[in-house]
Amino acid sequence: MPFQPLQDSNPDKPRLADLGLLLIRLLVVATYVYYQLLAQLKLTVAHVWDGSDWDLVGQLAQLGVPSPDIVAAAAIALQSTALLGVVVGFFTRINALLFFLMCGFVLFAAIPLSSGLNPQVLSLYLAVFLGLACGGGGRLSLDHLLAGRRARKRAM
Repeated sequence: MPFQPLQDSNPDKPRLADLGLLLIRLLVVATYVYYQLLAQLKLTVAHVWDGSDWDLVGQLAQLGVPSPDIVAAAAIALQSTALLGVVVGFFTRINALLFFLMCGFVLFAAIPLSSGLNPQVLSLYLAVFLGLACGGGGRLSLDHLLAGRRARKRAM
C-alpha cells in the first residue's frame, strides 16, 4: 500500500510553526529596537533638531557617501519602518529584504553603530531576516490576513 498523507482539515488555521514565526519576528525586532535602534533614534532627533554631532554622519562622510546627514537620517527612518512592517507582518518579505540589505551594508562597510553590534550579531540578524525574506511571515501576519480577505472577495 503506497504512502498517503493525512488531509489537512483546515489549511487556513494557524499552526505551531506560524506561532514560532510570530515569536521570531517579535523577539528579533524587539531586541534590535532595544539594543540598537533606540540609541540611533535619539541621536537622529538630536542631530536633526539640535544640530549636534552624530558619529554615523562622519562615518558615512568618510566612506564618500553624498549628503551623509540626509542618508543617515533616511537609513534610520527606513530601518524603523522596515522593522515595523516585519513585526506586524505587512509586506514581510520586502521589509525583511530591505533590512537584510541594510545590515549587510553595515557589516561590509564596517560601520560601528554601537558597541554591542559586532559582526556575530550582525550575522545573526542577516540570517534571520534572510529567512523571513525567503519564507514570509506565516499565517499570523497582516499579509496572510489581507490575502485571505482578497481571496474571499474574488470568490464572491
